Amino acid sequence: MDVATGRVFAHVRKKRTSKDFLAFLDSLVKEYPNQRLYIVLDDLNTHTNETATKCLEAHPLVSFHYTPTHASWVNLIEGFFTILTRQGPQQAVHQSAKELEHFLKTFVEEYNKWCGPFEWTKGPEKLRKIIELTEQRQSK
Repeated sequence: MDVATGRVFAHVRKKRTSKDFLAFLDSLVKEYPNQRLYIVLDDLNTHTNETATKCLEAHPLVSFHYTPTHASWVNLIEGFFTILTRQGPQQAVHQSAKELEHFLKTFVEEYNKWCGPFEWTKGPEKLRKIIELTEQRQSK
């Protein structure tokens, strides 16, 4: 998700492999040529393994920033996933993987026509407190 516009970039794949993640990253770099990219990720193994780390060498304008464990709500793409879940697959029945893939790609395409940036309504103090509480919980 481009946080400035709310636009979503999506690849639909059968699996979540390092190869798929790197292909997605390459597509983002092509979408934003010669621009600094700060990519917020969760701690999924394909985002944190040696292959992912090495790919940063090939893309010096890209850096990864990881959300704390059990704090996926910090990643704005989660807001889109909530929209997708409420307006998308729950409301439809798909007879095949191809139908589901078509549905997801069409949904993202339509979403990008009207989307806008998400606004964090809790303010920085509330976010800081939530992160502190999350870190305290994790250290126990």
